[in-house]
Amino acid sequence: MAARLKVLLSAYACEPGRGSEPEVGWQWAIHLARLHDVTVVTRANNRAVIEAALATLPQPHPKFLYYDLPGWLISAKKGGFPVALYYLFWQRGVTKFVAPLLRDFDLIHHVTFNSFRQPGSWRACGKPIVLGPLGGGQICPWRLMGDFGLAMPGEFFRSLTVKLNALNPLARRSFHDATLILCANEDTAARVPGQFQSKVRTMLETGMGAVENKLRPASATATSPRLIWVSRFVAIKGAPLVLRAFALALKQRPDLHLTMVGDGPDTTKVRRLAARLGLRTNVEWTGKVPLTEVKALLPKHDIFLFTSLRDTSGNVLLEAMAAGLPAVTLRHHGAAMIATDETALRIPPTSAAETAACLADAMVQLASDPGLRARMGEAALRHINEVYAWPRKAEVMNEFYAGALAAFRA
Repeated sequence: MAARLKVLLSAYACEPGRGSEPEVGWQWAIHLARLHDVTVVTRANNRAVIEAALATLPQPHPKFLYYDLPGWLISAKKGGFPVALYYLFWQRGVTKFVAPLLRDFDLIHHVTFNSFRQPGSWRACGKPIVLGPLGGGQICPWRLMGDFGLAMPGEFFRSLTVKLNALNPLARRSFHDATLILCANEDTAARVPGQFQSKVRTMLETGMGAVENKLRPASATATSPRLIWVSRFVAIKGAPLVLRAFALALKQRPDLHLTMVGDGPDTTKVRRLAARLGLRTNVEWTGKVPLTEVKALLPKHDIFLFTSLRDTSGNVLLEAMAAGLPAVTLRHHGAAMIATDETALRIPPTSAAETAACLADAMVQLASDPGLRARMGEAALRHINEVYAWPRKAEVMNEFYAGALAAFRA
């Protein structure tokens, strides 16, 4: 699309340097602004950090509008008022806030929050509406939930709300009014009710900066490969699964070393499991480290492990690919889109025992084949630049905008 559009970008979560969804909102804003005249409406408490970051960036910049709910509701949220309900009120309020301005825009794009259960409310606005990329339609494989403990009831309830979302009148109205529905993974795309499927396209919601396509220096421990896992110690991230798989891999390759990066409410539980599995000398625990340190740690390892049992995407998997690491992943949810057979050994989730055994075999296969590791690492670097670099993603979104405009006019 050659012409610059006037785009209103709705991004409740939009904050540079925060990582996760706030970073996603920020990256979409600054990269789409290079192609279109973008105005972002976001929360007022994001203002200071956004304007400080804008001062460091070259033009063109997105413009920002700031809106938030009354102070008593903000205080209630800080005191434990449900974020999902607060966000619903914010979304309703922001549509009224920008209503007088809508005539100035060619297209509305709702980008964050990206939950398909709360996909924004822009009805009767008289403009083409793009939703997403939306996520959240994935469900944890029930056969891998044996370590969830007290987290299991909450996970079952969440799964139920995902399955029943087709009956959610607010979500259905948003899907009805949308011109285009972008979904971050196939699981979420399949959850959109059938009558709206013609509007659905898939596109990962997150991305990466461009990286150099150069060979990664061989690890100093190339003869004793080092594996790394990075996440929070919470049930859905699969730390017990990776430890059990690693224990099986050690029976074939006792020289392997695993670095576990992260912390969380399950830290004690996870470390006790490692002790029971006899992993004291083969596992290093770093605790939580900043993203900059994660980026420094990754190239010091040879294989990346990704075992999230439920994840819209998996930013850290992208970080590992950008570091030139081959991966061992589960082949489901966002990881099934991010990684390919050229960049990772991908294990379909089945039973807990079978999945752990297959993960272990994949670890050993990569550990025993430096050539395969090198080829996969090079492929990962290429894949980041060809598919997931933010400038490339903005170009793809530009094509979606063109399609949305054509569909709306038709």
